[in-house]
This record gives sequence, structure tokens and C-alpha cells, in this order.
Amino acid sequence: MSVSSDPAPSIRRWTAANKHWPKKLVGRIYDWFISSRHSSYGFAVMRIASGSFILGWLLFNLPIALKIWGPGAAYFAPYRDVLGYKWPLNILEGASTPFFMGWYIVAILLALAFVVGWRTRFITPLLFIFYTAINAQNTPISDGGNYFIRIMLIYLIFADLSKRWSLDNWFRQRKHGAAEKRETEFGTVLHNVALCVVVAQLCIVYFEAGVYKVQGALWENGTAVYYPLQSEAYGVFPWLSDLLTHNSWIVTLATYGTVIVQIASPFLLFHPITRRIALVSILGMHLGIAVIMGLPFFSGIMASADAVLVSSGTWLTIQAWLSGVWRSIWTRVRPKSKTTSEPSSASEDQAEAKVEQPSRT
Repeated sequence: MSVSSDPAPSIRRWTAANKHWPKKLVGRIYDWFISSRHSSYGFAVMRIASGSFILGWLLFNLPIALKIWGPGAAYFAPYRDVLGYKWPLNILEGASTPFFMGWYIVAILLALAFVVGWRTRFITPLLFIFYTAINAQNTPISDGGNYFIRIMLIYLIFADLSKRWSLDNWFRQRKHGAAEKRETEFGTVLHNVALCVVVAQLCIVYFEAGVYKVQGALWENGTAVYYPLQSEAYGVFPWLSDLLTHNSWIVTLATYGTVIVQIASPFLLFHPITRRIALVSILGMHLGIAVIMGLPFFSGIMASADAVLVSSGTWLTIQAWLSGVWRSIWTRVRPKSKTTSEPSSASEDQAEAKVEQPSRT
């Protein structure tokens, strides 16, 4: 009685069975780049959130802008000389008060147009120039959020930021109805390349920050979080800082947890379940930095870029929930005699989101 058995696996047999795999992989990558403009809702959220932080930053500093970036900041010239900004980013050097204030007000208007999504192809590069030129006048007071959003604005120039939740899209729908705008293949490729570069930049920032931390003795022994919370610069809520740093376990977990999240997050993005864990952990880290350390601009800018990692289906679910909450509040406030049913475009958005084939989060 003979017993048949399958031949032992070998590299040659596996290669023969999968000889078309490289071609299929290249084909899938090609199709992904030209099929549709991915993460359009994520880019819309990133545009609205980051633009709102830039707008708030400009408005909040408007009363003191002349002193820290305008003619009153002439004593920061040595720092500007070291960095060596070129035209047009150095256009405010030696600028008069009227010219600087005019530039500053235009930057505010550009940020507002960016938030609402009006002519973003034209507005985004202008916002980068105007915003960066202001920051270039006083680099010592800039933080990581200022530098990061300037890098992101360069990438966003090539992305289709107004496809969703924008004035451009609203005007387009009023003119052409629910029909999708014609998209060029070249523009689609640029959009998806911008998405890849934004995600790559996020991974580099998080991974590099984590690697630098593990080289420090305070991060190795689990006490690094204690010192900024107890400092005058970052301990903005002394009672909260004392409450958190009173327990050594909280300090140790926060210290090691920060390092683990930053180093592991780039590798957790490849699977939907681990991506959710990474995004929740990163969002929690940014919320902690914003509230406990008093750095809302830095945390908000970083978190806004993470929006592109969230699937369109998730953003549409959030939109539907917010719309339901708004309708519930509105029906209670307005007179019953004026109650009318408002058409919703949620179903159309859901259908459009399926075409994008986003990363599921």
C-alpha cells in the first residue's frame, strides 16, 4: 500500500506559482494612484482644523503682532541671518508698520478662505508664503506646530482640499447638481502622492521623536514627564500637574507610553485594528499635551494631520451623528409651524465614499 504525499515546499516551486505576483502588485499600486482621490474627507478635516488653528493663532496674536514680528522685532535680525530665508519669505524684513499690518490682515483672510475651502488651489500656496513670512521674522518663539504646518502646507498645495465640505464644492453642486466634477488623471495622481507624503511625514515625525527620547536617561528611567509638568513654562495648571505627578506609576506609564506610541505608530498603520489603536493613542497623547502642558496649537496641528488616516466612512458616520444632533436641537428651538423636512446628502456621500476605497479606520 503506497501513501502519496505532497511534495515538500521549495523556493523554486513558490516562485513558479507566484511568478505574476510582482506584476499584480505594480498593477494594484498603479490602480490605487489613478482610480480616485483617496482620503478626501480626511483632507477636508485637516484643512478645516489646521486652518482654524492658523486663523486662531493669527487673531490671538494680532494685538502684539507688531512687537514680535513687525518693526518692533528688529532685534531678532541675527536669528534671521542664521536661517537665511530667501525671497519671498524674507519680504517683511525692514517692512514698515502699514505694510506689515496689511500683510498680516491678508494672511488672516487667506486663513479664513482656507478654512471654508474657497479656491484652495490658489489660496494654499499664498497662505504658505504669507504665514511663513510672518514666522520667519521671529523664529525663536516658534514651536514644532509652526514648523510642522509649514511643511504640511507645501504638501497640501498638490492635494484636492475642496472636494468635500467646502465652498468650492457647494458652488459646484449648485451649478451642476450632484454630479461629480471632472477629475484629471494627473491631478488624481498628485493628490494621492500628497496623501502618501503627508502620511510619511507623520511617520517620520513620530518615529524620530520616539527614537530621540529613548536615548535620554530621563526617558529610560521613566521620569521624563515629571519635569515639564512641574516647570513654570509647561505646568499651566499646577493643581493638575501635582495631581498627576503625585503618583509615580502615572508618571512612569505616561513616560514609557509616550515612547511606545511614537515608535510603534508607523508600524501599526498597516492593519485596520492596530490603526485604530494607534490613532486613539496618538489623539490621547495630543489631548494630554494640549491640556496639561498648555500647547493647544502644537497638538491641534499635529492631530489635524492625523485626520487623513481616518477612513471616509468614519467621517461620514461622524457627520451623520452631528447632523442628527443639530436637527434635534433645531427642531426644539424653531417654531413648530415652520418645521420642514430638510434634504440630506448623507446617502450620496456614503455612495461617493465607497468609490474612494479609503483605508478603513
